[in-house]
Amino acid sequence: MTDQVQDLLRPWADLPVGQESPFPSYVAEDGFPAEMSVKWSRGRPELRILFETLGASRPITAVSNQAAAVALTDRLAAEPAVGLDRYGKVAGVFMPGTGQGAVPVPVWHSLAWRPGHPPAFKIYFGLYAVPMPERYSLVGEAMERLAMGTAWADTCARVARGTQMDGVERELEFFALDLDSSARSRAKVYYRNHTSSVAALEQMAALARAHDPHRARSAFRTLLGTDPEAAGKAPLTCLAFRPDALRADESTTYFRVSSFTGSDAEAAARIGALMVHEGLDPQRHRALLHAVAPRPLSQSRGLQELVSYRSLGHDGDVCVYFRFPLYPQPAAQPSPSQRPPRTTLQEDASR
Repeated sequence: MTDQVQDLLRPWADLPVGQESPFPSYVAEDGFPAEMSVKWSRGRPELRILFETLGASRPITAVSNQAAAVALTDRLAAEPAVGLDRYGKVAGVFMPGTGQGAVPVPVWHSLAWRPGHPPAFKIYFGLYAVPMPERYSLVGEAMERLAMGTAWADTCARVARGTQMDGVERELEFFALDLDSSARSRAKVYYRNHTSSVAALEQMAALARAHDPHRARSAFRTLLGTDPEAAGKAPLTCLAFRPDALRADESTTYFRVSSFTGSDAEAAARIGALMVHEGLDPQRHRALLHAVAPRPLSQSRGLQELVSYRSLGHDGDVCVYFRFPLYPQPAAQPSPSQRPPRTTLQEDASR
């Protein structure tokens, strides 16, 4: 598995880490182009890696990155259980060809692996530098090509009504696609909620058919602890869609746990309480955390950057996203008007 990850990350996997990223990536706060997460559920834990393919050009450019991402996607066709049919339907929507867009849309991939199963892959298209009306136009076209237009129209109408009711902006940021040929294969959209209101997050999560609002409300409050109505900084909602459905099928809510805890020790305690709430063993997460932590948990903050929660009827899963402090200072980034604060995108690969 390690060999495969290293192969997927080439050409930049062989570069020395150095003092700063050779191409500051939006994947992680310090510009490093990869992130690790672990999903905990009733089954075996699932390891995921989200990464941006860096181009071979020197200097590395957004154009060379997109070309490298396209080449990697083509290579993935040889992987077990990977299917590119749906990707082929939408690739031209987000990547219309050389010279047709001022700034290439960033393309990322993720790998999700459970022991005993072949890796599952997803692809992500970053919309954060695209004007807002165009974001909806691109996603709308992609959804129509995937036979998900009805559910997407329902979601757009419900999101607009939510904004009218509470005045909170729900910013469409990413479009993602499972790279398999299953009839259950998903398209996903990610919204950044410009609020710390738990009520707004509950409204977004409830757009999905499989969401259990009572179970989720209890889970949210368990994680948030003494201030159960404040969700912290820049929470995300991911909505997953399947072909020919009338509405979104699943929802996942992401909390930036580092924004409402004072240390990784406190974050681990909050995450442990959430895992107990879901019938999971928190010692498994704690053992992993101690194995990878570069310093005592009471002396660090942000190693456990985000926590996601997804309810599926009577079951829920918890995922923890790790940010390793590779670079002492964040690398230079485009202006805030072009890019919002970073957050994560990975989500459960199981069906």
